Amino acid sequence: MKKYIIVSTYPEYGSKNIGDQLITSALIDVIKFTKGANVEIDIVWREDSWENIKERVFNADAVVFACLAIRPNMSVKEYPFLKNLLKENIPLAVVSAGTSIPVSCVKKSVLNYVSNETKEQLLSLDRNAIFFTTRGYLTQFFCESIGLSNVVFSGDVAFFNQRYKDVSFVEGKKINKIVISDPHHSKLYLRSFNALVLALRAKYNDAEIVVALHGNDAAIKEYVNRSGLKYIEVFKDKDKGLSIYDSADLHVGYRVHAHVSSLKRGVYSYLLEQDGRGCDYGLTINRKISVPSYCQPRGLLEKFMGKFGFNRYAVGVSPVDQIISLVSQDEVLGFHKFLGLEKQLATFSDDIINSIKKLP
Repeated sequence: MKKYIIVSTYPEYGSKNIGDQLITSALIDVIKFTKGANVEIDIVWREDSWENIKERVFNADAVVFACLAIRPNMSVKEYPFLKNLLKENIPLAVVSAGTSIPVSCVKKSVLNYVSNETKEQLLSLDRNAIFFTTRGYLTQFFCESIGLSNVVFSGDVAFFNQRYKDVSFVEGKKINKIVISDPHHSKLYLRSFNALVLALRAKYNDAEIVVALHGNDAAIKEYVNRSGLKYIEVFKDKDKGLSIYDSADLHVGYRVHAHVSSLKRGVYSYLLEQDGRGCDYGLTINRKISVPSYCQPRGLLEKFMGKFGFNRYAVGVSPVDQIISLVSQDEVLGFHKFLGLEKQLATFSDDIINSIKKLP
């Protein structure tokens, strides 16, 4: 029996971001679909220690990184055991790597996103990995720009789900239920979030509107309680919470994996891009269905003051006006632009299946 280790980004004891669980679950599903249901799969948390995981790693046929989180100093925080893995003769693979490049920073090129140590580790991983794929065009560009030569674009593994493989977008669907996904950095985005809620309430006053809380965020929960909004803490059910999008007609919000979850179900979806992660999807999806809504980079002092409510970097409402104008005109046209988009999404799954076939 084959045994694979998945390095997961799901923070079980932190924010409980359900999008990260979706990534892990989808990767498990695609491995079993491709390699057989009787494979053994073990999950390790990306911030675990080498001492805790090394015995399990040495007994595995391969270690697979689920949406490798490329960050400036990966071996310091995100993957403290990465340097140990790279020293050993262990088969490694990367599925749908992603970045969070500070796209709102005008002073810094994407080429300067990571430290020299992280760059060397990525180059080593690229040279030695069975395969190394990325989930977005910006991430792919970054990887190629720093010298990775084996990396290829595949799209996000989270789009994989055999249950929805035959789903197609339908033109002119009536909007009876809207799901709004909550923002990261809620204190900076409360004004934006409030504007979005008010705009959708005004435009669709007969529709059911539900807020999906993708992470454990006290500030955004306080807001929805105060506003009398219907909400569901989807992060509390990591396996079935995202089924909220099964019954949606429209999603508008901030979470990239709310966007993914909606699109793969054939639900009209619009994303407010908060950072380099959202930008990655905005560049990659073959339709204009997202709008940048970036906050300006903050220094340590601004981040500290923000904890006490002094958020002079709070995001404005213009991106909300832009996204509502996009939704409004698309509705006039019957949401025709979504037709056929499922074909691009299917190529993501096909490419990832072909990569997984290379695992020993």
